[in-house]
Amino acid sequence: MAMTSIRSIIPGIVLLAGAMVLGAAFAQEAKNPVLARLGNGETITEKDLTQYVGRRIDLKAVARNASGVTTVVQEMALARALALEGQSLGVPPRSEKGDTRFDDIYAHTIFSKISPACEAPKDEAAARDFYDKNPKAFTLPTAIRLSRVILPAAEKVDGEPAGTWLMNQVQAIGAGRQKFEDAAHRAEQAYKLDAQGDLGWVMLNEENLILRALGDANQGDIVGPVKDGDFVYLFQVAEKRPSQVVPWTEVSAVAAKRAVSYCREQARIDVQQRMFQKYGVQLDENAVRSLFEAK
Repeated sequence: MAMTSIRSIIPGIVLLAGAMVLGAAFAQEAKNPVLARLGNGETITEKDLTQYVGRRIDLKAVARNASGVTTVVQEMALARALALEGQSLGVPPRSEKGDTRFDDIYAHTIFSKISPACEAPKDEAAARDFYDKNPKAFTLPTAIRLSRVILPAAEKVDGEPAGTWLMNQVQAIGAGRQKFEDAAHRAEQAYKLDAQGDLGWVMLNEENLILRALGDANQGDIVGPVKDGDFVYLFQVAEKRPSQVVPWTEVSAVAAKRAVSYCREQARIDVQQRMFQKYGVQLDENAVRSLFEAK
């Protein structure tokens, strides 16, 4: 009887212990969200991101919104996958101390080993042949003449939260009581660290979520307020220029250099796809967005 009671109690103790371990793990993950996972069980967390951006000063401006952080996490994941590939190829790691998990120099060494060499066309005829066969390399994306108002989401203007103030500006512009540049001028008095107003011609690309959204806007449209990360934006599309292939006469002098740069761009895309597939890299874009939604 006593033995039966012990046997019935032990599974309950084990389950309770397991629940405590899982609970602690979930609590730890909540404090340090996982932004990407690899097939071998490795993770890239918010802490990893903070440390990486801390030593990569060039990325600090990029990593202030969800779109930028997604790009940085992709770069970190590629660096880690290339490090694993280097191990499988028997390439010894660098001896310098530091964060060996995300060693950009070592990753570049492995990238160079597994990507094709990119050579310039040998003469003008070869460059023209490349131009004819690769029109995408010489295609300008859709471009817009863009004006912007940018404010920290926590900022107040004329006593109103930034988002509310921007919405009021939309209504005032729509009613003809003021112009977009008036709102940009007032915003500049409150926030001067980023350019306000006319930004000139901006190429739309699929990597930036905000610019991708602006692709559907027509000339004269006002878009926003849009919150992204710690900032809230208002945009106006002054002009729009459709995507177009640049004529040969305008690119003949730089076609050879463009052939090399395009080769490298495609090589990076190909290597990233292969490495992510081989090492089971999965980015969690919802976790990235949550870093900013929680603020």
